[in-house]
Amino acid sequence: MKGQYNGTHMRVFKVFPKTVVEAASLSKEALKRLEWLDWYYAHKENASKTCRYFGISRDTFYRWSKRFNKSNLRTLEDDTSNRRPQKIREMTTDKALLKKIYEIRKADKEKSKYQIHEELRREGVRVAHNVIQKVINRHSELQNTQHVRKMQSHKKRSIARTKASVELKDKHLGSLVQIDTKHLYVLGKRFYVFVAIDCASRYALFRGYRHASSQVAANFLKEVVQSFPFPIQAVNTDNGSEYLLNFHKTCIEQNLNHNFSHPHTPKMNSRAERLIRTIQYEYFNHAYELIPELESVQEYCIRFNEHYNTSRFHQALHYKTPSERVVELSNILNGGSVRHV
Repeated sequence: MKGQYNGTHMRVFKVFPKTVVEAASLSKEALKRLEWLDWYYAHKENASKTCRYFGISRDTFYRWSKRFNKSNLRTLEDDTSNRRPQKIREMTTDKALLKKIYEIRKADKEKSKYQIHEELRREGVRVAHNVIQKVINRHSELQNTQHVRKMQSHKKRSIARTKASVELKDKHLGSLVQIDTKHLYVLGKRFYVFVAIDCASRYALFRGYRHASSQVAANFLKEVVQSFPFPIQAVNTDNGSEYLLNFHKTCIEQNLNHNFSHPHTPKMNSRAERLIRTIQYEYFNHAYELIPELESVQEYCIRFNEHYNTSRFHQALHYKTPSERVVELSNILNGGSVRHV
């Protein structure tokens, strides 16, 4: 290829002929070092000017200039194969002790260097922890890979992160219920508000709790199933730990499809997020008499929950209440069943 050499554009050298440089087949880095030395010889061998011109340190320049041989341009190549020290330190520990450490670890790979150290100490043998670790590191058969296999098995048993299709949101009553959690501070005490909202009707339920565990989330889900005036088919949550284990087990028990949002994608749980914002702006921010007791938080949740479902008009529902929307959808859908709202 004309004008190129070893994948890089050919530099113009003043001292070294182009044919000599091409015959050397230098790497990109070696060509850069050759350019330093070519400029150096072309400017009266002024090392200071060369270093200033290329922005390199004197140590770097002198190291390569001493190594450079004009008759052999390949001396500018950085050969990493010869960096191994000629003399390498060897362990001075008695070989019998090293063998004993090896045998102890081989018999039980779960034993740490501290346990092996204590076992040897009780036998009257003194050895440093780092010596034991070196023995373990230098023998691949002593490495404990049990934990890696356990992690892989846990991954195989992890919950499948299925995603809810877009059409489920407004398909029919109970086709998709979004659930989310929000922490709330009342006079320095932290509480958790769990919310659940049906995407089609905006019918909702929210309750306050002192903790946000998977068991609490499971109990909340059971209350949602019992309180909603229509059957639920699927729920959508984020990837929080409270929506795993007991919560997921409850979904299976209730025959509900459990869908997850993508990480850091709140818009996939948008209606639950909007409900939390409504609760904050329209209720909790104006609840001046609220005290930091769970009973008080629960009472406020129940009171506003009733107002939200039966009295609050929703612009997205053409200024109907969620209860009115539930009745409307149940009359439209064939075979729709609705409990008392």
